[in-house]
Amino acid sequence: MRIATSSSTDINAACAVQAIAEEIRNQISSPSLMLVYYTETQDVESIKDEFKKQFPDTDIVGCSSCRGTMTDKGYVGGHNIAAWAVQDESGTYGSALCDLSSKGDVYTEAKQVLQRAIDSSGRPGELPALITLHTTPGHEETILRAITSELGVSVPIIGGSAADDGVSGNWSLFNGDSVTSNGIAMAVFFPSARVSYSFHSGYAPLGDSAVATRVEGRTLAELDGKPAAEVYADWFQKATGKAIDNNALFSQSTLFPLGRQTGEIHGMPYYTLSHPATVSAEGGIQMFCNLNEGETVHFMSGTTEMLVSRAGRVVDSANDHDKNTCDPIGGIAIYCAGCMLHVIDSLDDVAANMSLSMHQAPFICPFTFGEQGQFLGGEIAHGNLMISAVLFHKDEL
Repeated sequence: MRIATSSSTDINAACAVQAIAEEIRNQISSPSLMLVYYTETQDVESIKDEFKKQFPDTDIVGCSSCRGTMTDKGYVGGHNIAAWAVQDESGTYGSALCDLSSKGDVYTEAKQVLQRAIDSSGRPGELPALITLHTTPGHEETILRAITSELGVSVPIIGGSAADDGVSGNWSLFNGDSVTSNGIAMAVFFPSARVSYSFHSGYAPLGDSAVATRVEGRTLAELDGKPAAEVYADWFQKATGKAIDNNALFSQSTLFPLGRQTGEIHGMPYYTLSHPATVSAEGGIQMFCNLNEGETVHFMSGTTEMLVSRAGRVVDSANDHDKNTCDPIGGIAIYCAGCMLHVIDSLDDVAANMSLSMHQAPFICPFTFGEQGQFLGGEIAHGNLMISAVLFHKDEL
C-alpha cells in the first residue's frame, strides 16, 4: 500500500490537474482511489472531467473545502486543488455519489450510496475497514444512522461536510461521473494495511449546563425553558466579562461552543461539539448540527493555542490507538473550517504539527462545515469544531 499527495494553485483547471497527476504518478503508477479537495473558486465540472481523463480507472471522490487545503507539504490558502491517492494491489476500494435534489428519502438514499460503494469495491457482503463520508450540510445525522443501520455494527468513519468560503451554499461534491451541490459521497476501504483512528474536540466544560427543552430542526430554541440565546449570552458574559454580539456569534462562539457528553474513557468524559451560528428572530440559536430535546448541553471552552496544537495531538492519539502501531504509511484528517478561520494566521504551524505527528508521511486535510468520526469508545458522531484523523500503518493485516 502506497500513498501520495499533490496540490496545485494553477488558475487553469486542466493545467492544475495535469500537474497533480504528474506528481502523483512519480510516486504511484495506478491509484486505486483518489480523494480530491478544492476551493469554491474552482470550475467543478472542469476538474471532474480532467481527473476522469487523467485517471479513468480510479475511484474518485471530490469535496469542496473552505478557503484552502492542507497536506504534508503544508497549508495552501486561496484558489487550489489538493489530491490524495492510494495504490494498493492487495486491497480493494469503491465509491458512490448521489444527488439529493430529487424527492428521495435521505435515509434510504444514504443506504443505497453505501451499498453501491461496497458493490463497486467487489466485496459485497463484507464490512469495510473504513468509510470516508462527504455530504453537503444538513442531513449528516440521518446519514450516519443509515450507515450504522445498514452495516449493523460501527465501522470507523472519517468525514467532513462540504464547505465554501462564506457559508453561502457554494459547496459541492463530485465523482468521476457527476457533480452535486446537494448530495452524499462515500468511499469504502478494504486496505491491506491496518487502520487506526481518532476523533476529538479538545475543548473542556466550564461548568454551566442546561437541558434542551425545545428544539426545532437545527435551531436550539430553549434551554431550561428560556430562550437559548439569552442563556448562552449569560454564560458567555460570565466566562469572558464581555457581552456577546449576536451579529458576530459565529466567530465569538468558536472558543465557546456547546457540547453534549458522548461517552467516557477511564472516567474522563468526552464531548461532541455544536457551533452556534446565528440567533433566530425568536431568540433561538441556529446550529450546524442537530440537538435533541432532553439532552444536557454544556458550555465549553477552548483556546487559540489549543486549536493550533491539537491537530498534532489528534494524530498522536490515532497513532497510540494500538500499542503495536508502526510508523504510518499516510493518513487523512478533517479540520473544522470554523477553527481554521480562527487560527488562519497560524495554519503553517498547524500543518507542521500534523506532519510531525504523521512522521512526515503523506496526508491530506480539508476544512469542513461539520466533522464525522468515531470516538475511541466506539460512538459514531457528527459535530462541529472537531478534528477527525485516520492513519494507515505499515504492518499489514
